[in-house]
Amino acid sequence: MKVGLSASGEAIKLAKLWRAVHGLTFPINAGALAQEWSRNVAPDAPIGELQARELPGFEGGLFWLKERKVWALLYHPHEDLPGRANFTVAHEFGHYVLHRKLQEAFQCSQSATLGITRAKIEREADQFASYLLMPIDDYTQQVRGRRITLDLLGECADRYGVSLTAAILKWLEFTDQAAVAVMGREGMLHWWKASSSAKKYALGALREGMELPSASLAVDPAQATSTADYRLGVEHADGVWPINLPLREMVVLSDRYDMSISLLVLDAPGVDHPDEPDEDMTTNLPSF
Repeated sequence: MKVGLSASGEAIKLAKLWRAVHGLTFPINAGALAQEWSRNVAPDAPIGELQARELPGFEGGLFWLKERKVWALLYHPHEDLPGRANFTVAHEFGHYVLHRKLQEAFQCSQSATLGITRAKIEREADQFASYLLMPIDDYTQQVRGRRITLDLLGECADRYGVSLTAAILKWLEFTDQAAVAVMGREGMLHWWKASSSAKKYALGALREGMELPSASLAVDPAQATSTADYRLGVEHADGVWPINLPLREMVVLSDRYDMSISLLVLDAPGVDHPDEPDEDMTTNLPSF
């Protein structure tokens, strides 16, 4: 295996392979692709087992079974959140493609499969899953000319077979809009990610461990769920968030993970925020 494989590059090649066989059909079945590809590329050490299994403290794992000379890929079933499971499988497949020569066991926590760990191999596996399941060229077509809302991003999450959180984080990677995702726990900012045009506003203003604004939807779940248009976004004046720009906040609340994700779309100078779809846009759109 070559040293220094590109997570995005390998994922893009595999996504193209899927398209060559299946056409522009989504979602990509990460488990089926992982097993078929491994049998052809590494027949002496394929992914021989793919199992949904309760894994206390872990979302997924990849283990070398020495006696059988196969890899076992395990993932938390998440029967009510199939997108969560598909992304976890793709994450573990990323370990197989990129890291199987480095170690014989991978145990991946929720933080690892949400892209909020500092461990290099976990970030690479997450990037691999993102590029495999959500090709940017197709994703761009789905949101072009449309106002970003949780419903729209939820449609994209369903299309790609991923969680809403994964769809939000992927959108931030390629959008021209100034936007920031903020993860909160117990009223504190746990982690944030900004689009390229929003970084200059977020840097210095947002810090891990700071208190979330008292007027934010994330701090007051009752306000969020009782607001009729909260999935479309609630407009905040300059100063509600420390970014010091007017913005629109949408929030996803998860009791399962005891956390919130606030998506902040900033009213930044010189940035367009489309409200209506293009007339000629193809809209064949098929959660935490």
